[in-house]
Order: sequence, then C-alpha cells, then structure tokens
Amino acid sequence: MSPRPTPARRPGAARVLTTALTSALTTAAAACVSLAALPDGATAQARRAAPAPRATSVATPKALLGLDVGADRVLADWGQITRYFASLPGASPMVKVDTLGRTTQGLPLIVATISSPENIRNLATIRQRQARLADPRGLSAEEQARIVAQQPAVVMITCNIHATEIASSQMAMELAHRLVTNDTLRRSLDDVVLLLVPSLNPDGQQMVTDWYRRGVGTPYEGGPLPWLYHAYVGHDNNRDWYMATQVETRLVTDLLYRRWFPAVFYDVHQQGNEGMRLSIPPHVDPINPNVDPLIVRGINHIGMEMALALEERGKTGVGDGVTYDLWWHGGARSTPTRHNMVGLLTEAASVRIATPITQKVEDLRGHPRGLPRYEQKVNFPSPWMGGTWRLRDIMDYELIAAEALVRMLSQQRDQYVRNFAQLGRKQIAAGEAGGPWAYVIPATQRDPGAAARLVEVLRIGGVEVERATAAFQANGKSYPAGSHVVKMAQPYRAHAKDLLEVQRFPKMERFPGGPQERPYDVAGWTLPFQFGVAVDEVAQRFDAPTSMVREIDVTTLRDRCGATGGGQYRVLDSRDTRSYAIAMAALARGVPMRIAQAPVALGGGATAAAGSFVLERADDAATRACTEGGTVATLPAGRTLRAAPRVGLYKPWTGNMDEGWTRWVFDQHKVAYTSVTDSIMRAGNLRARYDVLVVSDMALREAERGLAASAAPAQYTGGLGAAGTAALKAFVEAGGTLLLFDRASELASGPLGIPVRRITPNVGRGGEGGGGADADTVRVGAPVREQLYAPGSVLRTLVDTSSPITAGMSDTTAVYFTNSTTLDVSGVPGARVLSRYPARGEDILMSGFLTGASQIAGKTAAAEVPLGQGRVVMFGFRPQYRGQSIATFKMLFNAILSSPAADARPAT
Repeated sequence: MSPRPTPARRPGAARVLTTALTSALTTAAAACVSLAALPDGATAQARRAAPAPRATSVATPKALLGLDVGADRVLADWGQITRYFASLPGASPMVKVDTLGRTTQGLPLIVATISSPENIRNLATIRQRQARLADPRGLSAEEQARIVAQQPAVVMITCNIHATEIASSQMAMELAHRLVTNDTLRRSLDDVVLLLVPSLNPDGQQMVTDWYRRGVGTPYEGGPLPWLYHAYVGHDNNRDWYMATQVETRLVTDLLYRRWFPAVFYDVHQQGNEGMRLSIPPHVDPINPNVDPLIVRGINHIGMEMALALEERGKTGVGDGVTYDLWWHGGARSTPTRHNMVGLLTEAASVRIATPITQKVEDLRGHPRGLPRYEQKVNFPSPWMGGTWRLRDIMDYELIAAEALVRMLSQQRDQYVRNFAQLGRKQIAAGEAGGPWAYVIPATQRDPGAAARLVEVLRIGGVEVERATAAFQANGKSYPAGSHVVKMAQPYRAHAKDLLEVQRFPKMERFPGGPQERPYDVAGWTLPFQFGVAVDEVAQRFDAPTSMVREIDVTTLRDRCGATGGGQYRVLDSRDTRSYAIAMAALARGVPMRIAQAPVALGGGATAAAGSFVLERADDAATRACTEGGTVATLPAGRTLRAAPRVGLYKPWTGNMDEGWTRWVFDQHKVAYTSVTDSIMRAGNLRARYDVLVVSDMALREAERGLAASAAPAQYTGGLGAAGTAALKAFVEAGGTLLLFDRASELASGPLGIPVRRITPNVGRGGEGGGGADADTVRVGAPVREQLYAPGSVLRTLVDTSSPITAGMSDTTAVYFTNSTTLDVSGVPGARVLSRYPARGEDILMSGFLTGASQIAGKTAAAEVPLGQGRVVMFGFRPQYRGQSIATFKMLFNAILSSPAADARPAT
C-alpha cells in the first residue's frame, strides 16, 4: 500500500520531546515515592480546613514556550504542549504526568494528574479506593462511608478529540497553570483529583497545527485539511468508544474502566459557528433507558453550574437543551454514562482554526431541537449579539466551564463520591432482579471469529464475561461447554445491556399530531445483529459452572480446527470472518488457494461452506491460526487464485472518513491495497495497474469536484473530474471490478451510464460537531411521517447465498443503514441482486429508527452489474461501517477475491 501523506515536522521535534518528557517524568516519579495511605482521621473536612499550599514558581505557557497562546493565528503544536506539561512536575508537587502509550503515528498520549501535594503522594491509595467504589460488591455500608469521608472526587477532562476543534488543546495548558497557581483552585484540589488529557488525538493536533501554519497569510488560511486528521477515522474517533478499534481509544478506555474509574467525565468540543457560542447540558430528549436518572441529574446539575459561572463572568451566547441528546452510545462522553460516570459535553462555536471570524447577529440561527429561532429564551437567556469571535474567546469559555467543574466537585465532593458508589450498587441490584438476568453467547456459532470479537468488545469495556466449563441449561435451552455468559449483576450492566439488546427509539411528536422527533445521531447499534452472532437473553437466574474470562483468546470459542479428513490441504471455512485474514496473508506469501464451489466435507461429519478457502500447499502460519475448517486429502472443485487481486482504494483529498474505515478494515484483515488519488485516476490506464477499485461512501459531487480551488493548493483540488470518471468507466469495460459503497453508487447511475435507480432519503445527515441541522430539513418527498429516514439503524436483508460474493453468509443478514442508498436494478440488463430488503416494510427494522419503510420494501440492498468485460458491485449500505458491521465484511472480501480480473490480467 502507498504511504499516507503527512505534513512536515520540525527537525528534531521528536528527540526534544522525548528528552523533555523523560526528564520531567523522572522528576515526577521521585516526587511520588511516598504512597502511604491517608490516616483514617484525615477527612475531606480536615483537608479543607488546612491552608492552601504555597504556590511555587510555575511558568506560564507563554513564558515557557515563547508563544502568546490563544492569540490570533498562534497555535502550540503537540511537541510544545507536551514540553509544557513535562515541565510541570518539576515545578509543582501538585502535578504528575504519565504517558499512556503511543498513538497510531507514534506520538505520546499523555495524562496530567493534578491535585494537592498530599493527594499526589497518595495516588495509589486513592486509586485503590476509587476501584472499591466502582465495584462495591463486598463493600459494607460502614466501609463505604469511611471511603466517602476520605476520598477526593475523581474527574477526567479530555480535550481536542476532534483535531480541528483545537482550542481545548491550548486551553489545557492554561487550565493546568491556573490549577497550581490560583489559591482558590489550589484549595479546591484538596478534594479533587483531576485527570487532564490535553488531546485525545495528538496525531491530528499536530497535523492541523502544521497545516494551519503552512496556510497562514495565504488564501487557504484556516482552510480544510486535505486528509483525515486521524490516520484512519478522522472525526469518527468520537464514534469508537464501545468498539475501541483505535489505539488512542483503547488507551483511554483502559484508564477509564480499569485504572482510575472517574466519577465525572468532561469532553470538550467545538461545533459550527452559526448559532450559540457554547452549548452546555442539560441536553434534549430522549434519554437512553440504560442511563441512570442519577447520572442525568448530575449532568444537568453540573451544566447549570457551568452556565452560572459563565453568566457571572459576562459570557453571552450560552445555551442548554439544544441539539444534543442522551440516546446514542459510542461517544467519548456517552459511553462513560453506561459506566456509572457523569458524562459531560460542551460545544463551543468555532473559528477558522486560529483565525478570527466576524459575524452579524442577523446571520446567526437557532436549531430545530431546543432553539427554533436565535432569540432570548429560558434556556438561552443572554444571546451573543455578533462581533468578532476569536480562539481566545473559545478558550476563555472552556476555561471558565472547567474551573467551575473543579470548584463544584470540591464543594459537593461527598455527594458525587457517594453517588458514584450508589450507581454501581443500583446496577448490580437491577441485574440481580432479572429481566434480563444474563445474556448467553452459545459456543456453537456460524461465525466463531465474530463471536470472539463480541467477547473482546465487552471485555475492553470492562464487562465481566464468564465461560462455561461444562454444559448447562438456561430458560429451558441447553448450552454446551465453552458458551459465554454475561451476568447482569455487575457494575457495568448498563454498558453490556445497551450493546446486546435491541434499541427502539421512542416516538416523540414535536407537538400533538406533528412530526416525529428524529435522532440526533445513530439510533440503533445492537452488536449481535451487526456481528451476525447468536446471543440469547435470559430473564431468570440459572446455574452454570463457569470461569471468568481474563484475557481474550479466540480459541475459547468452539470450532472445528481439530476436525480433519486426514489430508494435506488446509481448509478455511468461509463462514468464519477470521478465515479471510488468514487467506489474504497466505496469498501474500505466495500460497496458491482454491475457492471451493460447493461445501467441503471434513472429518467427523463436519462441513465447510461453499466459498471456503483450500490452501494448495502446506503453510505453517495458516496451520497455527486456528479457525473454522480442517484438512482434506483431495482438492475440491473450484477456482484457484495464485496471487491476491491488485486492489486500489480511491482516496479523495477531502478527508473522507469512510475511506479511512475501509483502510482500517483492509489492514486488520490483511487485504493488500494501494491508495489511488485523483491525479492517478485522471491519468487513466487503470486496468494495467489494478484488478479491483474501491470507492467508499461519498457523494458524487465530492468525488467529481473534490475541494474547491479556493480551499487548498492546486494539487489537492478538483476531484476526479471528467477525466477521472471516464477512466473509471474504461477500467470496468476493460475487465476490472469496481466496488461502490452507499452514495458512491451515484457514480454508476451517473458517469458510468448504468440505468440503476437509486432511492435515497430526502433529508441530510446530521452529526455531532457539525451542527446537524440538515437532519431536520425536509427537502423533497412525501409527508414527514412517510419519508424514508433511518439515521444509523440496523436493517434486515435477505441474501442470495448462491453468489460467490455472498459465500459464507446467512440467508438473513443485518446491514447498517445510515440514511443510505437503496437500489432498483430491475431495468439493468444482466444485473444480479445479492441482497434485498423484506417485502413487508414492518419486517425491515431490526434495531433503531426507520420511517418510510414501504419505500425500500422488496428493493435491492446490494447488486452486481456487468459493464463491458467487467462488473460493478454496488452496496447501497456501507459493508465495513465503522469497523463494526462484521456480518457484511464477507461481502466486501468475497467481492475482491471473486474478481475475474485477477484471472485475466493484461500483459505487462
């Protein structure tokens, strides 16, 4: 694969950063040798009675870095930010800085622990106590009361997950400085331990800063970055918090649910700039039923404290109860709410990175959810009246909100510490009461690899999973040894339940008889459906001999690796998602592979599905990778691949997240590919270089036009253009295979001239950080109640399993539909329907929210269409959606491996 472009770095930045961090962390470690427990009598009240410690000489960010942090057009990059934080432990006994690990691109991801000197000396004890409160099983009321009396409130503040929302990465330095130099805040830290993450996305912070500096003083100042600001997922890094596919998410998830267990979590964001200056809690309806009311009250309480502090400081344009809801799961602030933590979000109006903007009040607007017009309301009492809006303004608003949080937690420490333990107890009691009492993942699965991944996702999120050591019965059903049991009587019940159960977005009319309120973000995500894994909900208690799953071992799920036919040819079952990575890797090593036309009989009565992979020579690596299958003595009938198809993945200069997710899925499953940019496409002669081209979800306009000439330097603008789309058509006509995801299918109905009819929702796509107003704006079509709309839901499809593209799949498979595309290929000669939606609209929705189902009932979800000597495979949905729609991964991999182009490459 071709390397992704990265902006230039300052020479020696990594060396300087490493040296500074090493020196400072050594100093911090020396300062924290004493880990003696606080004496029983050292209550929070006693700590508050003591005078605040004297401030030491702590440099301001400006003094240390020589930058006027927060000034117009001035940004500190990640090396400078970490240099500043590395200086703090040596200057103040109130700070400890740790590196959680390395990011995707190798930068340090750091956390600064800030508290009183006494608390810093006793962090180990404080952390142990916090763990006891997080899991209060076995904790007596008396012991809990003693811990509550002594324990500081633990809060985590995370900044800059979205790299272009950069103000908080700058604010974090000022917040740290004020916390250790301001007497009032220093006294507050007697009762608070703050875990401060200056950036959840250091790679993106550095990319955006480098690109912005490059553009200052040019027509492109403050313009868009032409690539994703996270190597794989860009803005979707805030949609990764239950899957934890990315290294940064995993590092912070481990800190949250295994190491520190903060009672409060605050994620600092920016949003569009056409409305209010800062959006704070409370949020809008609905509330997910798995979010405890005590958490909702805490969110509202803290939000109002922030609002009061901002109003006292004369900060206008602050509103609550607008845009953002408490329904969806998977965000940095929403996932902690399923872990008994008060999860907070603020969203500040953005500038052009660090370039100020000027706005007139008449150009500002409200939002359909909570502020229909930009005017004074109870939830928006002091509108911002326009003027110049700066990076400094954003930082000031964020700083006031963060300081208000610290002060309030100090003043109400005992309440938030006590409630944290109470929330865990409530979850355990709810699980004991049943309904459900447990979920069971049977050992026998169609796709054991997907089942293993489900167990892994649960464990990453801190959920306890047990493995049956012998057969047992539950709810009248027998389960074999090796089945997994997720009992609900555990602290993180809400998280497990929300991932395993079906979501039904509630009906909420804006007014009686009026339009239905629509979800702010995704509406359904049920992982067993997305993964294609059988999971049973059991309402009542049962007995089963089990052992706790400590680490994830994919071999713990029952498979047929031991079943053999006594032969020399290794068989990889196409039903097991793991088989595809093993097969791709074997092809890369030069191992020829037969793709079986029919089911393959194995030893012991076992059978591998049609489309299974049979390695035509011994391969130790494949043998070691235990997966569904066995061995056979003779090669079955089928097609032989001697090398992997040459795959090109279109990479537009628009920072396309779906392209990033496609790269991630390819990398995880060993699919060799090359990134293909606009200039390569426009140059043509694609068939000589590729067998398969993949275009991820993107609008036709994005593909054809790309970035505007006014937005970026010329090498990043213009899109495919007419030359690129003509080259795509020539590629297919010359025998290539073209894969199109979701909206990219418009390339087929447009430039490629295929007479496919596309059925699309007639409303835009909303989303956090982007305002989301279009999600409520009807463009064309039927009355609101009948419009096709499903903003992230799990839908049922019926699959033609006789196609090589659908090998290994179930005849009923869930797809993830995000206001996606439905196809009608009835007028396309030679078209083959691969999957379709059920004929009855009421049978389509599996989890989430769907209106207008009748418009897609019986219509095509995926199809294969001939064009010249080649073919176009259109997926109306995204088969690799955010790395979680495992049930449809096989269609993507099979479409690549079944490409006839690989068997008929042109001579070179």
